[in-house]
Amino acid sequence: MSTKKRHGGVKMGEDGKLYIVREEILSDSIKKTIKVKELLESGKARTINEAVKQVGISRSAFYKYRDYVFPFSKFSKGKIITFSMVLEHMPGVLSSILDVVAKERGNVVTINQSIPSMGVASVTISIDTQYMETSIEDFIEELSKQPGVRKIEVLGE
Repeated sequence: MSTKKRHGGVKMGEDGKLYIVREEILSDSIKKTIKVKELLESGKARTINEAVKQVGISRSAFYKYRDYVFPFSKFSKGKIITFSMVLEHMPGVLSSILDVVAKERGNVVTINQSIPSMGVASVTISIDTQYMETSIEDFIEELSKQPGVRKIEVLGE
């Protein structure tokens, strides 16, 4: 019998492995557990009882998932993360990406760009996140807002 447990963007198998999964496939109970933890961590709720009432989840559901739900940024802080990007072949696109990395205090470990084809180029960048103060989620959002960025994905850490 499998004892796999799902939790906030991460799925842990019976062997303790962690998996990154997209938020949209998570159940409402798991999403609400994440929200309760955010309210408690930010101080917007002082007690678990107060937080579960705000979110609309039972205390038992919260306790069921709380030790298994973590945002991606909890696991990625201080690690090397590899991103895959599809960038438009225009002057300054890669430079703007590197400017964001520098602004957020990331350190480029490796970078590889393919030869542009049909107006786009694939770029793989590994970034040391040790000194970054922003969350990985916010960092990815900032990268995706740069002109010429068509796609960005986390390949691994």
